[in-house]
Amino acid sequence: MTIRPTVRPRKSDDLRCIRIGAVDVYPLVQLHYRVDPARFFPHVAEWPLDRDGWYWHEPYIESGALVIDMGGFLVRTPDRTILIDAGIGNGKTRPNPNFDSRDDAWLAHFTHLGVSLEDVDTVLFTHLHVDHVGFATTWDGQRWAPTFPNATYHTTAAELDYWTSPAARSEMDRLGDYISDSILPLAEAGVLEISPPDLVLSPHVRLLPAPGHTPGNVCVEVRSEGRRAVFAGDMIHHPLQLAFPHRSTDYCIDEDGATTAREHLLRGLGADDLLFPAHFPDSIPGRVRPGADGGFHYDPEHGERV
Repeated sequence: MTIRPTVRPRKSDDLRCIRIGAVDVYPLVQLHYRVDPARFFPHVAEWPLDRDGWYWHEPYIESGALVIDMGGFLVRTPDRTILIDAGIGNGKTRPNPNFDSRDDAWLAHFTHLGVSLEDVDTVLFTHLHVDHVGFATTWDGQRWAPTFPNATYHTTAAELDYWTSPAARSEMDRLGDYISDSILPLAEAGVLEISPPDLVLSPHVRLLPAPGHTPGNVCVEVRSEGRRAVFAGDMIHHPLQLAFPHRSTDYCIDEDGATTAREHLLRGLGADDLLFPAHFPDSIPGRVRPGADGGFHYDPEHGERV
């Protein structure tokens, strides 16, 4: 049976704050996406799934569909206001009808939190896939312009080089030419910075190289007051990849490289570290612990309502 993808937008009345020492993190979900498991894992029917396993029930599975929420994270350190990834965006032409010409109130999250668009000083892209860059720009009536006018936007050379090369043409055909409306306008405005994949942004925030899912993919590490969190982007798309860490998605450019990077990330997490996957339900983070079967389990940390 093929499951038809469905979406519903997220409202601003259920925002949460997760604290990492002196750093506050707010998951900002644009939309809740429900999709056929075979869309992401074409051979999942052949996997040794435990249908009673924690990863195959709500909130991670609904009516047989994967739960894949999309958006970004607002990170407020003592001296920075940072956005990690930027959702699908609004008003943009996309082949996927669920992403096409959206009109969601995602930017209202900032208002709800008392943060202006001008307050954001940094936007970090874990990678340049369509669902991570959309709100980087908005239509100002004449052109696509940076949404956060005082921000510097960061990506890596390997990432930008790949997505602007002929090698990415088939992916652009599948996902839409979002580079033209969401990334190139940033370069034209002089706010796109090509950063090393191990950039130290501040005393609290640095990048961790993690190529594989895409050529210049990075994770973002936050440290404060003895606590640590890692924003994994699409290193772990769904809890299935915690139970089966050697499985990559159909959207990984280098599946073997993505598997190696994912296993390195998971085995490097401490018992008290928080993992922020980009697409878990409501973008809620959790603590990862090894399972007896070689996989991992996930204990969500819901934080506080704001």
